[in-house]
Amino acid sequence: MRVVVWGTGQTGLNTAREMIKQGHEVRLVDEKPAQAGLDLPVTLLSKDDMLWADLVIPSPGIPKHHPMLGLAKKVLSEVEVASSLLTGTLIAITGTNGKTTTTTLIHQILCRAGLDAGIGGNISPPLISLVERNPRYVVAEISTFQMEWIERFRPHIGVCLNITPDHLDRYRDMDEYVLYKKIMFKNQEEGDIAVLNDDDPYLKDVGGRARRAGFSFSSPSSQDGAFIQGSRIFFKGSIEGPGPLLPQDRELGNGLKEDMLASALVARLLDIDSEAAQEVFAAFPGIHHRYEHVATIDGVTFVDDSKATNVGALETALSGMQSRVILILGGKDKGGDFSHIAKRFREKIRLAVVLGEAAGRIRQEIEDFVETEAATDMQQAVRTAFEKAESGDTVLLSPGCASFDMFNSYAHRGDVFRQCVYSIR
Repeated sequence: MRVVVWGTGQTGLNTAREMIKQGHEVRLVDEKPAQAGLDLPVTLLSKDDMLWADLVIPSPGIPKHHPMLGLAKKVLSEVEVASSLLTGTLIAITGTNGKTTTTTLIHQILCRAGLDAGIGGNISPPLISLVERNPRYVVAEISTFQMEWIERFRPHIGVCLNITPDHLDRYRDMDEYVLYKKIMFKNQEEGDIAVLNDDDPYLKDVGGRARRAGFSFSSPSSQDGAFIQGSRIFFKGSIEGPGPLLPQDRELGNGLKEDMLASALVARLLDIDSEAAQEVFAAFPGIHHRYEHVATIDGVTFVDDSKATNVGALETALSGMQSRVILILGGKDKGGDFSHIAKRFREKIRLAVVLGEAAGRIRQEIEDFVETEAATDMQQAVRTAFEKAESGDTVLLSPGCASFDMFNSYAHRGDVFRQCVYSIR
C-alpha cells in the first residue's frame, strides 16, 4: 500500500517508521523544509502526494478541513492505525482537562499491580510507537484532533473526564467540538465500558452500546460508579465497596481529585486491588505545571497552573482555591468565554492581571465583575500580582488560553513564571 505520512514531529516520524516496518511504500512529507539530521527522507507536500497515496496519515495538528486532505482517497489518524495493530486491552482517556494526569495515574496503577502496560497517545510517546512491544494493556491519552479521522477505533474502556469549551479556534462551534469528544464511544460494544463524569451535562448520552460507569463528587447516577466521601473513594452498584484513600499530606485541587476518582474507578473495573491505587496516589507528585506549588513568599503562595489552556481548566483551578486569589491569565485566544468565571468567582478574585494576545477581549469581558490590570510580560505580571497580594493570598497562574503568542509551549510559560517568582526572593 502507498502511504503518505504528513508531518515530521514525533507522531509523523514514528508513524512513518512503523509503516515501513509493515511493508508499505511510504512518503514522509511536510509543508515546510525538514530539520536536519532526520533518519528518513522528507519532501515538501504536493498535490501529487495526495493523488499518489492509497492512505494519508496526517499529524494531529493538521486541521480536518485542510483543502489538501480533500484530494486524498482515504485518511486515517495515527491512533486509528496504531489501534488496528495493537492487540492488548485498550483503555482510552479523553476530556477537555485532566487527560494527561488520569492517563499517567491509570498506567502507574496497572504497573504497580504487576501488569504489562504501555502508555502513549497525546501524551508522549505516540501510540504507534507501542506496536513493536505490543503490551497486554494499552493506556492512551486521546485528543479531539486524534479522533477526526477514525473508523474502527474501539477502546475496551473509554473514559471522558469532562467537556468544556476549548479549541473553538479550530472547530466551527461547540457542537462540533463535543462531537469529536464523544465519537470515541461510537464503536464500543456491549462488553465494553464507558466511564463518564456523571456531573457533566454533555455526557448524559454518548451513544454506543457500552455499559456505563459514572464518577461524581457526590453520588453518581449510573448504576455502577465511584464517588468521594470524606477522604476516601467508594464504589457502588456491582462493584460496591470502599476504595483507596486520597492523600492527606497536601492540598489536592478539584481537578486532581477528579482524575484520581476516574483512575480508581477504571482500576476497580479491571479488578485491581485498591491498595495499588492508594500507593500510586500517595506517591504521585502531580503533573508539572498543573496546579503546582512554586513558593510561598511573605505569606503569599504562588501556584503554577500553566497547563490550564482553556476556560474550563481555569474554572476548575479557581473552584479548588480556599484563599483570595490574584489571578494571572491570558495568552493566545481560543475563543473561550471568561465572563461567567468573573461572575462566579468575583468574591474570590482580588485582582486579575491580564497579558497576551487575548488580553483586550478578556478585560472587556471581566472588568465589570473584578478589578483588572494589564501586563506586557510575565515579569510585570508577577511583580504586579505580588505587590497587590496580601498575606494569605494566592497568586495563581491559570491562563485559560494557549501559550503560543508569547511562549514556545505551556511548559515554557510555566518555567518563565517560576523564574519570575524566584527573582522576587
